[in-house]
Amino acid sequence: MLSAETISFQKKISALGLQIPRAQVVLGSGFGNALEEAANYPGWNLVGDISFRDIGIVSSTAPDHAGKYRLFSRGNNSVIFQMGRLHGYEGNSPKAVTAPVMVPRLAGVENFLLTNAAGGLMAEYRPGDVMIIRDHVNLTGQNPLSGENPKRADGQDIGPRFPDMSNAYDQAWRNRIREELKGMRVHEGTYLGVAGPSFETPAEVSLFSRWGMQAVGMSTVWETIALCHSGARVAGLSLISNAGAGMSDEKLDHFVILDTCRAAAAKIVRGLFSAMEKELKL
Repeated sequence: MLSAETISFQKKISALGLQIPRAQVVLGSGFGNALEEAANYPGWNLVGDISFRDIGIVSSTAPDHAGKYRLFSRGNNSVIFQMGRLHGYEGNSPKAVTAPVMVPRLAGVENFLLTNAAGGLMAEYRPGDVMIIRDHVNLTGQNPLSGENPKRADGQDIGPRFPDMSNAYDQAWRNRIREELKGMRVHEGTYLGVAGPSFETPAEVSLFSRWGMQAVGMSTVWETIALCHSGARVAGLSLISNAGAGMSDEKLDHFVILDTCRAAAAKIVRGLFSAMEKELKL
């Protein structure tokens, strides 16, 4: 037995003439237009879109987050690009925030590549750089697994009550993504997830840096926790959109950050198409 949202998702996928996709890429802030440029990626065919609302998931209110899935096929295989995500700062619970990844996960999608825009906490990190996420710290104060252990619609536990998070970000995926982004400045580090929506203060940025964090943002950690709990294979990357508060004289502005991200986002999307081809042998 599946939830109404998962059944609706399966029906929409079937109506597009597809089997359950092999992978799902979550596109964060600044990636909104990148998929348009990558739509003609060699060997991939644009099949169609499914909006969050069409399957019973709330729409995003954040700028540059369209709130829909865009599906591409390659031979008999397909992949999903999730255009935008939900955030806690929009007033959503952790479980609501994870619904756009967990509905496809419970329908059978096994591989997830999560992207976000993040502030750099290292002096050598420049806007437009990529940080492949090696690990994360959840400083939001909330967890999508709180309460009763999440269950499927038939009452079975989705995963263990106390999931092991020691290898949340798959090493093979991380290696593959680094290889496919070799034309860019690529780092690897720890992502710090905070609640937002206010940007961090200079004092917070200084503290996070001393803690050994490399990038900070307002997403991703809840999705990773929920997906790892379910047994999915996860990788993540941060597009460094700005230096953390106090590390430069720049005033932080979300719309300026989006413009900064767009210049590099299309390159990343093309690299992710290639990474999926090779890692999943599509």
